[in-house]
Amino acid sequence: RTFRRKKDAEELSCGFEVLQELSKQVLFLGVSMKTKGGMTAVLVSYDKYIENMQFIPTWKLGNKLIKSGYALQAIARMCFKCLFNKNIKIIHIHGAANASFYRCRIFINLAKKSNKKVILHEHAADFVEFYQNSNDKINISQTLNKCDALIVLSESWKEYFSSIGVDRNKIQVLNNIVSPPEFRKLPRKDTKLHLMFMGEISIRKGGFDLLQAISDNREYFKDKLLLRMGGNEVDGNIKQFIKEHQLEDFVSYEGWISGNKKTECLNWEDVYILPSYNEGLPIAILEAMSYKHPTISTPVGGIPEVIKTHENGILVEPGNKKEIAEAIKHYIEHPEDIRTHGEKAYQVVQNFLPQKVFTDLTHIYQSLLK
Repeated sequence: RTFRRKKDAEELSCGFEVLQELSKQVLFLGVSMKTKGGMTAVLVSYDKYIENMQFIPTWKLGNKLIKSGYALQAIARMCFKCLFNKNIKIIHIHGAANASFYRCRIFINLAKKSNKKVILHEHAADFVEFYQNSNDKINISQTLNKCDALIVLSESWKEYFSSIGVDRNKIQVLNNIVSPPEFRKLPRKDTKLHLMFMGEISIRKGGFDLLQAISDNREYFKDKLLLRMGGNEVDGNIKQFIKEHQLEDFVSYEGWISGNKKTECLNWEDVYILPSYNEGLPIAILEAMSYKHPTISTPVGGIPEVIKTHENGILVEPGNKKEIAEAIKHYIEHPEDIRTHGEKAYQVVQNFLPQKVFTDLTHIYQSLLK
């Protein structure tokens, strides 16, 4: 075992050395690392492992003036880098749908005019809706095909982008990266199910469906469940909902969760839940899996590729509050599945840890630099 750990460490170090050398030829663009969300989490992880990562923020949450200012400074900085840093060969753009996509289009066009290889790393959960509702479908497909590589988060997203006319040979599946878990043994003072929701508090993420499912079965859950919810509020008033439905005794809203508190929550929970209506492949689910927790979620985006019902979690239909409640009840009434499903989740998530992800990313860079 000692030999194997040493061998793994040597391979990891060697892989990072190759990536580190290649990264000198890569300019990263994406949202400010001070914002919240899954794309930010990926960029923060890249910055953690890639020394002196060359990064230009293109967007920051704020009013129109702040957003416009960020975009303009990003354009200026990118043009300067492309003109005067001859080492840069690849522009790696992290983007999403809607306004993010049109912002990415500007940088894609600038990069191509500068004769750089372009990667668009697509994180959007709602790209399908964005494309379907657009009157600009041809230009969207043309923009995607201008890229030398389109990175997507799952095989299902690869199939989707291929179906809307993107050159299949350009589409690369790259797993979202998850930092290795920091296991901590926390004192346990109860026998209730510890359920955790971490994500934006919005209709899209299904947070209010979860609360309604619990409220509809309040008498059953009140003595058997503790639910903690964390995330920035996007729509709805979660505190008011919890109070009006008399859930305060066993449901708490804790705002945005990060850092040490996030690690504590991941060690506290038994089961993670995210009943979303659309997703790419959520970092939050992968993080829960890395801490050996089963997940209750929905079969949207790339989620069915990592969560299998009654193997390492339970999938429910979006908006189906009865199925949400039954899934939670399952883990209350079959606590042995928490451990067995969690162990299987941990096995699946190994492909999302840094060594595997950065090895795959290195291969993508090498293929473009040939």
